[in-house]
Amino acid sequence: MYHHVNSAPPESDLEARLTVTDADFLRQLAYLRCVGYYSITLSQLFDAIYNGAALPENPVILTFDDGHLDAYTDAFPMLKAAGFSGTFGIVTGWVGQPDVVSWDQVREMAGAGMEIVSHSASHPDLGKASDDVVRQQLSASKSELEEKLGLPISFFVYPSGEPFRSGTAQRQAQVVQMVKEAGYKGALTTQWNLLQDPAKPFALNRVRVSGGIDINKFAAGLGGPATGATGC
Repeated sequence: MYHHVNSAPPESDLEARLTVTDADFLRQLAYLRCVGYYSITLSQLFDAIYNGAALPENPVILTFDDGHLDAYTDAFPMLKAAGFSGTFGIVTGWVGQPDVVSWDQVREMAGAGMEIVSHSASHPDLGKASDDVVRQQLSASKSELEEKLGLPISFFVYPSGEPFRSGTAQRQAQVVQMVKEAGYKGALTTQWNLLQDPAKPFALNRVRVSGGIDINKFAAGLGGPATGATGC
């Protein structure tokens, strides 16, 4: 799970934690390629889990939240150059604002093999929002993405991971039901875990990649071999 990828000086400690530099991102992609990881999409993962489709050895899904402009200017070209795909969560109400991707850029990424998923219409806390707001966020973002891209949008990313970070089990179940009813196949939390439960497609775990971590900590975070053990 990534947020920002760029080399601009961070404006706060939070921005520093959320920003992976271009140099570090390139190093991470080089490591993944060297040790034999292959990027896949959520669609491929679900096709494998539920329909028995084949996956490459050592599959990994690289996700990017929020649709910041550097998703297009930095992450996208580096992914292409390394032969990887990415899954980009777009907040539809933010598209076209300063430092956010435009619809033309989102279409270009989708046309180049990047997977586009919904990250809501305006990034509210779905654990605290009313049911009407949750349903509107889910349906409006999905329909706008499908209209703008001409593609089905099957997956959702919970804004700030809510209600799975601080919501009750009851609220989590309520929101999951609304995500299902909106027509999504699955959804991503911000919960850290290398393991996934196929019985919980609407509560998928991820591994956060924070700014400033060294390559061996990155490798350990995804359960990969240390660089010294592989020459990578």
